[in-house]
Amino acid sequence: MEEVLVPLFFFGSIFAFPLLRRQMIHRHRLEVLRQPDRRQPEGSAPAAQGDSAADLALRLPEPHRLYALALLCRLQDALDAGPLDAHTTYLIRQAHAEYLPATLRAYLNLTAAARARLNERGQSAEALLREQLELINAGVAGALGQHHASADRLLTQGHFLGERFETVGARVRA
Repeated sequence: MEEVLVPLFFFGSIFAFPLLRRQMIHRHRLEVLRQPDRRQPEGSAPAAQGDSAADLALRLPEPHRLYALALLCRLQDALDAGPLDAHTTYLIRQAHAEYLPATLRAYLNLTAAARARLNERGQSAEALLREQLELINAGVAGALGQHHASADRLLTQGHFLGERFETVGARVRA
């Protein structure tokens, strides 16, 4: 019996540890997302209408909940990743503070009459929510993919060096 239990325990722990670790990371990220955003400048207003995006996402039905939480984690990771150019930073902060919560709030505030009206038009609320979450995700991916700050700094440095050494070369020739 012992020769069966020891390998079973060993392989069980090998497979269970990554799952438990992933669950703990997920819970930590949810706690971070629930905290108020401390990066906001003092003059700007916090997200309106109470609930944070994480709280709203937790009230969604299952497939949309996972997608919204993954999008929230991606937004938070992008903000924590390091310096971004002004346009990318603005877009990610807006998506995190306004666009995503407004989308989730609009879905969660649908009444039965509003859902019936959407169904009459041949649209489902779930499909519309998924499309809007995908639009936000694509916008964030596009902004992060077009992050040109490091390339711009390299080009600026090249222009600076070109100007400096051209003037030195002109003085040496004269």
